[in-house]
Formats: sequence, structure tokens, C-alpha cells
Amino acid sequence: MARVFTKAENQAWSKTLPGKMCSACLAIINENNEVLMVKAGYKDHWTFPSGIVEEGESPKSAAIRETLEETGLIVSDEHVKPLAIIYTTGKDGDRDRFNVGFATQLKYTSGNIVVPNAEIEKVMWVAFDKVAELSGGKRSYEEFQRILLKDDDLYIEV
Repeated sequence: MARVFTKAENQAWSKTLPGKMCSACLAIINENNEVLMVKAGYKDHWTFPSGIVEEGESPKSAAIRETLEETGLIVSDEHVKPLAIIYTTGKDGDRDRFNVGFATQLKYTSGNIVVPNAEIEKVMWVAFDKVAELSGGKRSYEEFQRILLKDDDLYIEV
């Protein structure tokens, strides 16, 4: 099982990575127009299933991998579509990063939503208009919420 890092350890690790960071997330949307969000134990806010894109990995593959790791869902690659690319400048110890967002309607290959490891505390379905609030005011999630509500997909710098 993978080691679970504290918030401080995670921030310290991310500062050692070269250049700008690239993270990927997957907004899984159900038939009630709700999106799946997860709460990691080392974070004080909710996110879509997400994580850092690893060396040699595409953002889309990273989003699908993180979804499996954090929710137990096996998502079909063919149904995953771009949502937005959001560039955020670092603040409060964070580095500049590209947040590459993808979205899919609830068309996953298999698996039940579970909390599969010690990293994730909770998983829940959320109305689109609650995404920014639950993210703790993260600028990228304010933009993801705006895009979900208006059904836009575009590149944004915040």
C-alpha cells in the first residue's frame, strides 16, 4: 500500500519537482447533474479525483488512474472528454501549475464507489453550484464550477 503523506510533507515534496507542476482531475457527472468529489485526509478541502501527472504519463491517463486509486471506479477512456485547462500561479507555498480537467458522464467500466485507502476520507456526489465552496475557495475549482454550470470548456489563467 502506498504511503500517505501529511499536508506539510506533500507541500515539501511538490517544491522539489522541477519546473511547473501538472495535475489532472476527472469530474464524474451522474444522471442528477451532480459531480463526484473526494476528501483526502491531508487536505482541508474537497476535490475531484485528482493527482500529479507522473513522468511519461498523459494528463488523461493520470486522471483515470487517480479516479481508480481514490474511488475504486474503473473509467472507460473513450468516454473521458476535456473539461478545461486552468493555469494557476502559486501562492501559500504552492507552485505554479497546470490543472488539466476532464469530465465524463457516469459511464465507467466497472467498480463501486468506495474509499479504497487511507488517503481518502470521504467520497460524495455534489451539486455543481457547491463545487467551489467545498474546494475551500481554490481558484481552479471556482473556474471548474463556472464551466460545469455553463457547459463551457476552455483555457483559463487565474
